[in-house]
Amino acid sequence: MAGKQGHRGWGNIRRLPSKRFQASYVGPDLQRHAGPVTYSARTDAEGWLAGERRKIELDAWEPPRPARERTKARIVTVTEYAERWIEQRNIKPGTHTVYSSMLTNHITPMLGRIPLRDLSPAEVRSRRAGLGTDHPRRNSTAYGLLHAVCATAVADGLMPANPCSIPKAMNTPRKKSPTILDVDEVESLASAIRPERMRALILLSAWCGARWGEVSELRRKDISEDCEAVSVAVARRNGAYLVDTPKSGKGRVVVVPPHIRPDIQQHVDTNVGKSPDALLFPAVGGGHMHSRHFSQAYFDPSAEQIGRSGLRPHDLHHFAGTQAARVGNLVATMGRLGHSTVKASLIYQQIVSGRDAEVAEVAEALSALATQRADDGE
Repeated sequence: MAGKQGHRGWGNIRRLPSKRFQASYVGPDLQRHAGPVTYSARTDAEGWLAGERRKIELDAWEPPRPARERTKARIVTVTEYAERWIEQRNIKPGTHTVYSSMLTNHITPMLGRIPLRDLSPAEVRSRRAGLGTDHPRRNSTAYGLLHAVCATAVADGLMPANPCSIPKAMNTPRKKSPTILDVDEVESLASAIRPERMRALILLSAWCGARWGEVSELRRKDISEDCEAVSVAVARRNGAYLVDTPKSGKGRVVVVPPHIRPDIQQHVDTNVGKSPDALLFPAVGGGHMHSRHFSQAYFDPSAEQIGRSGLRPHDLHHFAGTQAARVGNLVATMGRLGHSTVKASLIYQQIVSGRDAEVAEVAEALSALATQRADDGE
């Protein structure tokens, strides 16, 4: 049932089924504008209409909704709007964690309390310079997040223009060139690392392309019978283990190369608990092993022992990428390494391009290694 409309010389007041009153009028723009709220008393609705008419007479009128949005923008701070922006994004938990960390640690301390409407290009430039130059990738990521937040605010009518206008500030600096081991060096590293139970971790990282966040969360149930395949579907991010798909947005099952299956099987039989959820590589006291402890206590000394000081655990992922690129096509490389974009896998294709002779050498080396281990009775 339609509400009862009042008869007035200017504007309209309608009584709603809720018994509250809604005021509206046709403005100078020939559009109908309703009050910001409904009113319990007719006199309150009349008061709002009188105020709007007075603005028109004084030539100070503007559409009520944009005016309210600007008032709201003067109240909402950069941090408050950015927090809502992050929560409203359809993003993976890991990305949510990165955005929240960037906001908390690098945006809020410098810009967080500034009203969104008042954020200026000069303010952004000044605070961007305050981040220093020691962490260029972090700085570009934080700036990119702020730029995206402000772009949405502009689209929402809360800012007149995006204040993030520094040329090339979002350009990500080129990463350090990866160190690519050869087959013999991977075997030397796996043999050198202590305790011996870490050998399987090196082999899975190098030959199956598991990142640290993935291999450190692997459990007994992720290894198939006879150790023919490993399922990668959980990743560690910023200290938290996320039951979530990896960077590609898809879980993946990676075939374990035959020559390392005996090592993986021995590790599972000897060092892993019987529960399906038992971690393959737990910390000494139980629970997840921290990447820093792994590097300092186990990986770095072993890398130095084989003459590869400065080697990083993630370089084993790069080794896996080059091996996959040598013997597979681009799609196969993407699937094995869990890449979501062609660009990531193309890096490895470019690394091995023009090195066909090495493909044969790799195959020969693998065959020789498998034969040697068979002769040794392993």
